Amino acid sequence: MNLVRFTLYIVSVLIFFTICLNVFKYMKNQDNDGMLFNKMDRNDVYGDNSVDCSISLSPPHTHSLIALASYPGSGNTWTRHLIQQATGIYTGSVFDELELYKHGFIGELEDPTLGTTLTVKTHSPMSENFDAAILILRDPHKVMVAKYQFKQCSEGRHTCVVNETSFDKIAWARYIDEESESWASHAVSWLNFPKRLLVIKYSDLKRNAMKEVQKITDFLGLPISDNGRLLCLRNDVDGKYKRNHNTTNENSFFSVSQKTEEKINLFTRFVNDMMKQRNITELEREI
Repeated sequence: MNLVRFTLYIVSVLIFFTICLNVFKYMKNQDNDGMLFNKMDRNDVYGDNSVDCSISLSPPHTHSLIALASYPGSGNTWTRHLIQQATGIYTGSVFDELELYKHGFIGELEDPTLGTTLTVKTHSPMSENFDAAILILRDPHKVMVAKYQFKQCSEGRHTCVVNETSFDKIAWARYIDEESESWASHAVSWLNFPKRLLVIKYSDLKRNAMKEVQKITDFLGLPISDNGRLLCLRNDVDGKYKRNHNTTNENSFFSVSQKTEEKINLFTRFVNDMMKQRNITELEREI
């Protein structure tokens, strides 16, 4: 009888320790899974946990003051996203836009002159305070629609799309007339930048982002030699701040008088002539 009790006791002890061991293994696996999930989430790896897609600020005074210049509505924020994905370094801005900062553009609130960010977003006319500049140029028809939508939206202004019913035809015609001249003036000022200048056309960026971003990183002295960063870029080309356009709506409400259209075309030809002087192919009419 004592032997039976002793045997049962031994069996119970073994079962208890087996259960404890299994629980320990389960908890350990849960911890490892959690650590892996956090790492993937932090690095934005998209399925490949061997690639580090993290982005950081550089130490102070690392970078010279390089403008990422554009007229509003030309794709500046999207271009910043592409640069960050390709280099792992945050870009900055002169605007201190809290919405962008909250959504991951950590360089947005950095002092542009501190040298912690790779480029500095600006919509201002040309300034020789910059050491070099990247200019984004886009078909003015699309620029004016994008800028109008940004101004009309109270939330999510970088991505929202305004319904055509909200357009006042008279106010719209006046807006187009003023904006076309302002767009051309801005473009010409930067095309006369006397220092190092790289011109990126939005249509080229949309057609082949990988190729155009490599031009940018070469210009910045940071050629993409790391296949991991190329994967980071390829896996997240669009980002969160590339507006989804409704082409049908945009074409339908972009109706102006023949006189206004001729004026837009005149300013576009003037900008194209300036681009040709720099051996840059002319802007395309985006469909």
